[in-house]
Amino acid sequence: MALRAQRASWRRLTSVAIVLLAATPLFLVRIDGAAALPTCDPSAPATCSLRQLADLAGIRIGSIAEPYEITDPAYASVLAREFNSVTPENALKWYATQPSNGTWDFSGADEILSFADDHDMTIRGHNLVWAQDTYTPAWVKSIADPVALMTVLENHITATMNHFAGKIPRWDVVNEPLASVGTGQSSSVFWSLGPDWIADAFRLAHTLDPSAELWLNEYGTDWVPGKHEALAALVSDLLDAGVPINGVGLQMHRLPGAVLDTEKFASQMRDFTALGLEVAVTELDIPVAPTDPGALESQASEYARVVSACLMVDGCVEVTLWGLTDGSTWLDSVGLFATPTRPLLFDNAFAPKPAYDAVRGVLAEAVSPTPPSVTQPPQITTGSEPRLPATGSSTALLAAAGLILVAGGLLVSRAASVGNQGRLQNQTIE
Repeated sequence: MALRAQRASWRRLTSVAIVLLAATPLFLVRIDGAAALPTCDPSAPATCSLRQLADLAGIRIGSIAEPYEITDPAYASVLAREFNSVTPENALKWYATQPSNGTWDFSGADEILSFADDHDMTIRGHNLVWAQDTYTPAWVKSIADPVALMTVLENHITATMNHFAGKIPRWDVVNEPLASVGTGQSSSVFWSLGPDWIADAFRLAHTLDPSAELWLNEYGTDWVPGKHEALAALVSDLLDAGVPINGVGLQMHRLPGAVLDTEKFASQMRDFTALGLEVAVTELDIPVAPTDPGALESQASEYARVVSACLMVDGCVEVTLWGLTDGSTWLDSVGLFATPTRPLLFDNAFAPKPAYDAVRGVLAEAVSPTPPSVTQPPQITTGSEPRLPATGSSTALLAAAGLILVAGGLLVSRAASVGNQGRLQNQTIE
């Protein structure tokens, strides 16, 4: 595994001084004008946060947030301490920013952006267009005239990109353009505009903010047969048409009990990096059966496999979790699995779970000159026996970039509704 820090961006070093003590594998990170962060020794993972290790690894690790959640001191503290990236869970979606024609509301997203700026975090814009009719405002779906619909689409992208130009560095321009469980087109009114509507959306977004990275985000490529190939074909067509696309997001909402074929997933990610694109895990969560006594350990192993796969691929730049605590997961409100699903790294009381330790161990091994004493789960490879991953590089460089660990959700047809505390939740549609 190539040392990720060698590719890390140094843009965030303007206000950060990093000191390397050559005599030991001990890293001190000091933020000018602020109290020093706790010492992080990657060879002793318990001394490090996920964020510190992700910065050293040169990747983004993120989670999601709603505006009301960042006013909770416990939530805000864990989010800022453990993650260097945040994704607004719902505040940037069309039904939140433009609930009716001519009505705009960016206030929720502005609050999350301000939180990110205050805590030196990057932010992912999610999303400009969700290509599923379930999540498209009724007033948009009711537009039958293609010319009028295209005008509404262009106006929405223009207003959103202009509001956040230069503030949000990466955008999921189109979310879930393929069928939820299948390989064809999604059930979206925007397909009535013809096959080029996705390309048009990307081109317009690039014109409005040329500095922003533009991403295509998709669900289910890790388990729906043929969906990875369908997504790869769509991306290739966009590139052949000269569309300004920078990356592909793979959501990774795992199924209970699933065991990832690590090398197969890494190979799928390389299908996109071979095209010159970046790739990211954008909405990771791993639900478990509530009655399985060994569920949390199995969950920890699966989290380690996903993060390990990302670290195996030079162009994998982010892991984002779709939720911070088990108590805030969208999965418990949709009725897909037995509850509680407990799919995240922290329990209801913000205490780290075995999955947290597993992710931290994988990150620490990737950056530590002295491999930490952690047991890694076997990598599952098709047609072969499980084997342990190879030890990472013994060279350590420091860099400041970001590992994003963030989450968000779709498993079957769902509809957004207002839940507790004004939170937009997902519900199944009969």
